[in-house]
Amino acid sequence: MTRYRPDIDGLRAISIIAVVIYHAFPAALPGGFIGVDIFFVISGYLITGIIVQGLRENTFSLSQFYRRRIQRIIPAVLLVLAFCLLAGWWVLLPYEYAMLGKQTGAAAIFAPNVLFWSEAGYFDTDSRLKPLLHLWSLGVEEQFYLLWPVLLLCITKITKRPEWLIGGLLLLSFGASLLVSADPAALFFLPHFRAWELLLGALLAIAPVAAVSVSLTRVLLSLAGLAMLGAATVLIDHSTPFPGWWALLPAFGAALAIHAGPDNLVNRCLGTRLLVFIGKISFPLYLWHWPLLTFARIMESGEPGAGVRVAAVILSVLLAWLSYRLVETPLRYHQDARVPVLLITALFACGGLGLLVMAKDGFPGRTAAVNDAATSLYWKEWGLHERDDCSQAFAVPGRCLSNGKTPGIAVLGDSHSTNTFFALSEAYATTDTGIVRLGRGGCPPLYGVQISDSGKRDTCLHSTGRHIDWVLAQDSVTTVFLSSMGPMYLNPRRGRFQLRHPDEPGNENHASIFATGLEDTVQRLLAGNKEVVLVIDWPGLGFHPEACVNTRPLRLSAFEPRDCRSPRSRYDRLSRQYRDMLLDIASRYSTVKLWDTTPVFCDQRYCYGMRDGVLLYRDPGHLSLPGSRYLGQRMELGRPGAD
Repeated sequence: MTRYRPDIDGLRAISIIAVVIYHAFPAALPGGFIGVDIFFVISGYLITGIIVQGLRENTFSLSQFYRRRIQRIIPAVLLVLAFCLLAGWWVLLPYEYAMLGKQTGAAAIFAPNVLFWSEAGYFDTDSRLKPLLHLWSLGVEEQFYLLWPVLLLCITKITKRPEWLIGGLLLLSFGASLLVSADPAALFFLPHFRAWELLLGALLAIAPVAAVSVSLTRVLLSLAGLAMLGAATVLIDHSTPFPGWWALLPAFGAALAIHAGPDNLVNRCLGTRLLVFIGKISFPLYLWHWPLLTFARIMESGEPGAGVRVAAVILSVLLAWLSYRLVETPLRYHQDARVPVLLITALFACGGLGLLVMAKDGFPGRTAAVNDAATSLYWKEWGLHERDDCSQAFAVPGRCLSNGKTPGIAVLGDSHSTNTFFALSEAYATTDTGIVRLGRGGCPPLYGVQISDSGKRDTCLHSTGRHIDWVLAQDSVTTVFLSSMGPMYLNPRRGRFQLRHPDEPGNENHASIFATGLEDTVQRLLAGNKEVVLVIDWPGLGFHPEACVNTRPLRLSAFEPRDCRSPRSRYDRLSRQYRDMLLDIASRYSTVKLWDTTPVFCDQRYCYGMRDGVLLYRDPGHLSLPGSRYLGQRMELGRPGAD
């Protein structure tokens, strides 16, 4: 393992080229993200080889191992984190900057993968707009290497054939990734489901099977490995269940190329000067390219032109080379014992600065002069939602929102019920009526229905039941508004939610489940002498409201606003089944009222995202705080068939 292998740097180059092409031009290489899996195998091979060699020569030291990891990884990471925080000050809106601060804090303790796993789901920001999303893989690696040296030490002490135990761990990790299919985000982000790829490389290092002596065999092995890698980049895409069985293709492709050894024609081609150069800067290139592409997308409020993306890639190569020469290499081999301590301190300080940015809501004063109305769209309502928790004041199970008065009205539902709460707060602003909102994102007010978001385990059944029970127990609450983004739940092919009755696991008729669950909720509330109001949800825009007004403090090109409206026919088509369902329930229960929000946003031809210069939405489906107030000022309740 002491011999330097330029072909592995060449393999690194193939990995990073695939990843960068995929991130910049995904249609050109739909499976380019498998480059990360190649990195995992290479990393497992090289790091385990270093440990094994040290153990054989009786020179291995845990403290020296972790010192090398600190001086290898942190300098470039610290540079990129500092750049992102600085660039974010000028580029990002307050809510975006606050989220970047949160990501920075997680990255500083090498846990961004855990953060991104926890965020995956209904409220998840578009992954292309997270400047530090790519650090998930670094989190997986560093969490693995926190334990692996100690575990490998124990394994080598208890057996002379460590490859058997390592192989067992590999199969255990891979098997878990196949069995735990209910949470795709966990399979992608969490280390115990990705460890098998690192362990595959480790197995190559600790038990290199049999030395391949025939040159032709080495060539064929390497060709087979590279063919598997090439096939993975075109056969796998974002719709492929990954990782899992498909991950075997890039992982074993990399393993075959490594196992073929450096002394064959194919791997000597991998060791050419250009590929070795790219391989050597692959780590800083990986760190730099994604934030540059992400900031470009954010500044353009969409995918930038090909020229901008090419420029971002070229700039990332330049920054990677400068980072490698001026920062990474000098600090990597620095012998001063204070260096790792200073690096760790600086990293934690950077993480602390990120958490300060998050705590300060992204410093909203930075962008107020640019467009105060548009800026408030992105942070004020979220800030209220996060902080104004009335659960202790009113003994509510879970989080709630309140206008500070004894509750007479309760709003139940998913994230759209938050908009309904703010609308009602505006409608009843001059009265003594107390209003509370109980609910959670992705959980419509359906009694007895299990709902899973993006394959995750159900989180709605218990919380919805507790909220309904709380409302029934409150004598002061006389009226209950049921609010949700209904159409999204009715068609599983159009949405990410799965609905089912716990007692009927095979029932996949979402519309029937939704109708039954909603009617069960209505019946329980009516039986408890509560007045029920069904909210007919407002239209979705079909595009992001950022396209309507220049919200960016800094852009790469001139802003051209779009017409901020969508066809009324689109809304009617998408909401017809949902609307008929609510009308049917209301027609069969004489005391149930309807709040049809449609006329507030739509005329006969169009539905509008902006009225009188006010942006009514904060994303394609949720209202902004001004939009919620606009709705509340025009509140009208009715009955089916009423004029």
